[in-house]
Amino acid sequence: MPETAIGCAGLGLLVVAQLLYRWISSRTQVQLVRLRQQGTSERVRALPAGSVLTERRAGEELRIEMGASEGGGHG
Repeated sequence: MPETAIGCAGLGLLVVAQLLYRWISSRTQVQLVRLRQQGTSERVRALPAGSVLTERRAGEELRIEMGASEGGGHG
């Protein structure tokens, strides 16, 4: 009987450890994507009108073209 309880407790710990690992892994991936996007946003804000930013990573290509506003002003 105690062996069964120990086995169940061990199995429970393994399941909890695996769930925790998956949660940490997915959270880390989300944070890395967020940091990459933040870096891209900062670079885009620094570009003058008429610039083109192209980023390639992991089979993806992001192309951003900065255009001048119509009318040439804010008013």
